[in-house]
Amino acid sequence: MGKRSRCAKLSLETLRLVWIQQFHVEEGKIRYRSNDNIPPASKLIASPYDKDARLSVKRDTEWTGYKVHLTETCDADLPHLIINVETTVATTQDMELTEVIHQELEHKQLLPSEHFMDTGYVDGEHLVNSEKRYGVELIGPVAQSGNWQAKDPEAYDNSKFSID
Repeated sequence: MGKRSRCAKLSLETLRLVWIQQFHVEEGKIRYRSNDNIPPASKLIASPYDKDARLSVKRDTEWTGYKVHLTETCDADLPHLIINVETTVATTQDMELTEVIHQELEHKQLLPSEHFMDTGYVDGEHLVNSEKRYGVELIGPVAQSGNWQAKDPEAYDNSKFSID
């Protein structure tokens, strides 16, 4: 099979999948699927040019594609270098990469003693496991709770308690 034939076959398969995901036949008519009747964003084809690209939204930013997670050195007296790159589909949560990044840094023998990360990568489990498994002090703000107790001023969430 020639290259052109393979491309045409892949394009037709992608089109077929998009149609299945977006449309259905109801009473002999083609109709859009409702939002509660389409695949989750992690499986929904968002681009006819790349079946693996996904739609993602983070605060006010919306994009179709991927996420890149960069790890950079930040020693004051040395050049800042990117020492690790992880690329994921856009729907992958940052929190899922903390362990992966530490495994990669360990494999490359580039684990830092302190690792500064933003909120998306830090939670209580990662704070403990990074220290225990890798000897890395994870430094960064822990994400605010999104549960109903945190949103209800009459309820008690973990911010209402302190450890003595």
